[in-house]
Amino acid sequence: MTTDMDDTGWSVAYARPCDVLQRLGTDALGQEEHAWAARLSSMARHQHFIAGRALLRHRLSAETEDTVQPADWEFVSGDCGKPAVRPDMPDIRFSISHADGLVAVATSLTAEVGVDLERVSGTQDTDPALDQLTAREKAWLQRHGDDETWQAFLELWTAKEAVSKAAGLGCGVDFRDIEINVPARRASCPDSLLKDGDHMKLDLQTIRVHDASYCLSVASM
Repeated sequence: MTTDMDDTGWSVAYARPCDVLQRLGTDALGQEEHAWAARLSSMARHQHFIAGRALLRHRLSAETEDTVQPADWEFVSGDCGKPAVRPDMPDIRFSISHADGLVAVATSLTAEVGVDLERVSGTQDTDPALDQLTAREKAWLQRHGDDETWQAFLELWTAKEAVSKAAGLGCGVDFRDIEINVPARRASCPDSLLKDGDHMKLDLQTIRVHDASYCLSVASM
């Protein structure tokens, strides 16, 4: 299990679901979480969900110095379904993501945060959704060689997803309204999309866990 934190004010933890469950177990999960997991259609999705929730609960407790025990956290849904800690509990924001073989949790005590994760290695079974990119993003992507294009696209895509999660925009947002500047680690959006300004800070990493590579992006106001 790996945890990163820097001067951005957020913390990110990621691990394989099997490692999370072996280390943390599922005792901290609530009845609703267990019931939701039981309805999932595959064992892989079930494992990713419960591992993500276990990791979330333990990270929330660690980041708030165990003022609330992992099993005692309660959650509500905000605008566009964005999950949040119940208002009368410690003020900490979070985001969860998972990809094939990995789960990630981002937390912040200072601002809304979003995290997204995509596996790079393995077979590419789809073409990049170029129609969801801005003209500047397409120009940046075209500067990469053929063997780098897919990973570069995933950097843009995970950054857009992270921004959407941090802003609580939901699945209806037009990704062309979110423009990613990868070198500057910055995202810009129309004022109508963001409540507190029109820019977000980004952290984009390529991480390797065992034999798999992943693009990991975190966004925050």
